[in-house]
Amino acid sequence: MKSTSGPAPLPAAPLRREVVLIGDPVEGSPSPAIHNAAFAQAGLDLEYSALSVGLDELPRMFAGLRDRARGLNVTRPLKEAVVPFLDRWTEDVARAGSANTIIFEDGEATGASTDGPGFLAALSRVRLDPIRRAVILGTGGAARAVAWALMSGGASVVVTGRNELAGRRLVSDLLASSGSAGAAVGTPSFLPSEPGALAGSLDGADLLVNATPVGGSPDGEDSPLPRGVALPPGLTVADLVYRPRRTRLLQLAERSGCAVMEGMEMLVEQAALSWSMWTGRRAPVEVMREAAYRALDVSPRDEGPAEEGWRPAS
Repeated sequence: MKSTSGPAPLPAAPLRREVVLIGDPVEGSPSPAIHNAAFAQAGLDLEYSALSVGLDELPRMFAGLRDRARGLNVTRPLKEAVVPFLDRWTEDVARAGSANTIIFEDGEATGASTDGPGFLAALSRVRLDPIRRAVILGTGGAARAVAWALMSGGASVVVTGRNELAGRRLVSDLLASSGSAGAAVGTPSFLPSEPGALAGSLDGADLLVNATPVGGSPDGEDSPLPRGVALPPGLTVADLVYRPRRTRLLQLAERSGCAVMEGMEMLVEQAALSWSMWTGRRAPVEVMREAAYRALDVSPRDEGPAEEGWRPAS
């Protein structure tokens, strides 16, 4: 028998074909349809699925997915909770304190946040003027990412929400990040969730963002705005809730003469950025947009009333 020099070659590592959305709830999310349409168009042998994971299940599920998946998307309520499990992270994660995209490579988990850049890309489709002052409803991971993205562009940001402790902690974190950013960024502040205070804050604002799940109820009749709070004409209103397409907030905004940004537009833009991180390719954004609206059973060009069904913001 002929001898060989050196050790036998190691078997090739198995190709990681899974990309998984984790959070709770994830049932009915259009994200699998969005990403799988893009994988198919690009001829990639990858598959995107959704897995319901609660806060108490995160340590065990993250360890299992780390061993087999190519990457993750992370939605509520895990965007902040997942950060301690990361080995590396982008500056956006460090500044905002939340992550929605994870890449598993070379034994390490790298976290990124595409929520902020995705939001700005979607906003640019409806507003070209710079944002000087923004009011954000909500104190969770999406609110953090959007707030930092706006502050990085020089906007002052007012955060308001029912959970005052979470809101003040968010503002404290953003202040710490802005102080170490080494560049001119906007300033954050917290506003208690009171109708009079909110109405006064909106008077001088360019942008209102709903970063809460309110408005995504089955009947679509909820609004994150307290009764009696009017929307000034000229305000741009963005709702991160993407089902129904035209939430009660957006319908009110349109009647008030405001420009509106649908939640599905941000979902598509942030999805495209995540897709590129996992594949190293430029995402087919229009393919993803068509798949997103097809999943909602409406056309991207349909300006009619919102469809039935619900899904909270990611």
